[in-house]
Amino acid sequence: MFPLRLLAWLGLLSAISPAQTPPAALAIDGLTLSATDGGEAVNRPFGSGETIFVRFTVSGARAAKADDDSDPRVRLRYRIALTDAAGLALAKPASGEVVADLAPEDKQWKPKVYAELELPVGLVQGQAKLAIELEDQVANAKTARQAEIPLAGPAIAENVALGGSNFGFYRQEDAPQPILTAVYRPGDMVWARFSIVGFSRAEGNRYDIAYGLEAFNAAGISLFRQEIAAEQTGDSAYPRRFLPSVLSLQLGKDLAPGEYRLQLLIHDRIGDRRVSSDHRFTVE
Repeated sequence: MFPLRLLAWLGLLSAISPAQTPPAALAIDGLTLSATDGGEAVNRPFGSGETIFVRFTVSGARAAKADDDSDPRVRLRYRIALTDAAGLALAKPASGEVVADLAPEDKQWKPKVYAELELPVGLVQGQAKLAIELEDQVANAKTARQAEIPLAGPAIAENVALGGSNFGFYRQEDAPQPILTAVYRPGDMVWARFSIVGFSRAEGNRYDIAYGLEAFNAAGISLFRQEIAAEQTGDSAYPRRFLPSVLSLQLGKDLAPGEYRLQLLIHDRIGDRRVSSDHRFTVE
């Protein structure tokens, strides 16, 4: 007859026997977001038009035993979605299945998932939410994981008023930076760049904008007016929040030195709204 203490130890050993250890829970491991297929993890914001390459491994997946002598099979189903702060889809969700046979030597193998999410144009600064849903069809188990992804772009408020944001004068159309002091000479081409914001959108995120300019001298006399210098129309799956725009004005070679005013004219044709803003420059 075993002593009482020895019986207690045998009971404890039986309780922690590996044969009775519960299987590991289904989990998403090693989540990596990169800018290239198989690339290193990115720790910067993603911008308009970029592709986010998503990959992760799965632990705790169960394998179904086959009726014959074939290897047991793992069967997983996943869905990956990317949304902005308002819950709007930023990319088409990625979904699929991972089906694999496990040979005896594959006991330590973990299923891997790869997906690509293409970002739209016109992103603004903010945070995107990545949501992964995973289902083990063998064990009838589910798990999920989320991650925040910073987005690059201009900082634009949700309810900003119609207008031309970040207006700047430039020396050339493709100059990287605006000039700090808007000073030109007679005969120069005046370039201006800005983003139209706060415009209305119709069904299908359609927008319809016309813009132009009027130039005045220091006495307030109009020297030139072009109400429609350019138009921006279109639609998109993801709603546009800003429209990069450009204007140019050819100065006369005999233009007198002095202060001048360029008035930006914007017409939101969907919302039937008109706004204008004044921007001053000097001719020396």
